[in-house]
Amino acid sequence: MNRVTVLNFDNLKIHLETVQADTILLRFDGEIHENFKSKQISIPKAASYVVNLSGLKSINSLGIREWSTFVAILCRNANVTLDECSVVFIDQANIVPQILAASKVTSFFAPYFCPQCNLELNCKLSTTTHRKRLQERRAPQIIHSCGAELQFDALEESFFAQADRLLGDK
Repeated sequence: MNRVTVLNFDNLKIHLETVQADTILLRFDGEIHENFKSKQISIPKAASYVVNLSGLKSINSLGIREWSTFVAILCRNANVTLDECSVVFIDQANIVPQILAASKVTSFFAPYFCPQCNLELNCKLSTTTHRKRLQERRAPQIIHSCGAELQFDALEESFFAQADRLLGDK
């Protein structure tokens, strides 16, 4: 059975789980802001880290600085994969690309709208499956469960501005 440790920073919880002998899963839930002190976090050494950011609700400018330090330190001696990056994180990565450091993004959420259901949805995009469209800085076509084609709900050129970095091409 995998052991899970939870670190608390005000409105942020980090769940650490050893999923293999040399791989640690970190799941972020909440907000990264001035109370996230990257240098105070004790993460066990591992050959690789998978960082799930699906629960990240917001990140402010002080949080970006702390996060950048945190992920850069993780990347120094290990492979770091960012998985299920929230829309908030991708928005910030487009403004401050160094928050990706030397990590590899495997998937992220993007905003879509269903015209038939009148729903706003965050859809998970895979950097492998959707690679061609992302290289073109175009939103992948997604069909909703109702059968309608979803409309991308942001400016493609802005939301996919760092597509090369997300895809590991730069």
